[in-house]
Amino acid sequence: MAMLSLPNFSLPQRVFFRIYDRNCRMLTLKHGYRPPTRSEIVRAMLRHGRNLRKGHLPAKSQPALQASLLSDDPFISYSGMSGTPLGLASHMPLLPRSHRAWFLISPTWSIENSSSVKAIRTYAVLHRLRNPRHSLIFLSNTQAEAGLLNQSGEAAVQHNKTSTTSEYIFRPLDDVPVEFDAIYNAQLAPWKRHDLSLGIPRCAFVFYRDSNESSTKESERARIDRHRELAPHHVFINEFDGTGKPVRLSSVHVNTHLNRAAVGICLSEVEGPMFASTEYLLAGLPVVTTPNLGGRDLYLDDEYSLTVPPDPRSVAEAVLALKERRIPRAYIRSQTLKRVERDRERFIDLVNEIFLESGSLHRIAMPWPFRYPVMEWLPPQIAIDRSLSGAVDAFVTS
Repeated sequence: MAMLSLPNFSLPQRVFFRIYDRNCRMLTLKHGYRPPTRSEIVRAMLRHGRNLRKGHLPAKSQPALQASLLSDDPFISYSGMSGTPLGLASHMPLLPRSHRAWFLISPTWSIENSSSVKAIRTYAVLHRLRNPRHSLIFLSNTQAEAGLLNQSGEAAVQHNKTSTTSEYIFRPLDDVPVEFDAIYNAQLAPWKRHDLSLGIPRCAFVFYRDSNESSTKESERARIDRHRELAPHHVFINEFDGTGKPVRLSSVHVNTHLNRAAVGICLSEVEGPMFASTEYLLAGLPVVTTPNLGGRDLYLDDEYSLTVPPDPRSVAEAVLALKERRIPRAYIRSQTLKRVERDRERFIDLVNEIFLESGSLHRIAMPWPFRYPVMEWLPPQIAIDRSLSGAVDAFVTS
């Protein structure tokens, strides 16, 4: 990756700040963008300028990246933050100077704290110095995240990325009998807090290992063995391959297993928006959750979910209470879809606003035209190559 140079502060101030005038587009201003002051730029340079001079780490050394290209002209990408503060924008800062580019960036993990938002603002300020024709809009999983980003001066709107979960895959299956009181779809990592399920009489687990390797063969095996000793009626569904890695189930198979349970559970304290939560709801399962940051509560409702303290007894009692309510699965699904559709419409409206401001006649409309999910996990270099080649890959294809 080419090295990044820092801006020339010897330029006349009116010339230097003209760089940021180019980012004062109506759309970014509408969604909270505020050009940085000179002192803010200086602080950003002092804080992270050394890292900027070194350039970004090679793409091959970075974790997998969620990314897709929505449009080549105008250039509109949608990516998650994974290993880099600005998603795909961090990996490809050297688009031609004349190339107008829009980056829609979605947090992969909760950023609902001042230190995370401060760092994002700093990197965004420095990025635009080097790339004055790049516009960044953050798609926050919670309104609180969007508010913090707006306060920092960044354009942000609420859009929970789990709204792209497929309702065609995750759905109630009338021919699948209920065998478990609850099911938990989560990687076998400590922060997922599987021990909070120990009070549930019959619980099933779907699991996987993510690209960040937050668990290992040894830690996974130890967690399963210990759990089985304490709760012998709990079932870990996935098999392991020859290397000891969990075999990840297809989404269709995950949905089948969700339908084997009465309730879905979410037990982490902090993470991202948690696709599993929305998958439960679309499959018609009520949900027990613990207090959390990240965005998984957005589609929950008191009619079919309970938030309880993070202890095994409270979790087990809530599972039993929801199970006894016998809420029709079709009702949970239909109420969830109403909320999901509102999020999808906001996303489409935003993309159309970009088309309008860019002078493009192209527009998109409901029903949802994008694939499920919109972003695909890719090696960063592949994501870069696809985007630079103009390979629009976000839409449903027949």
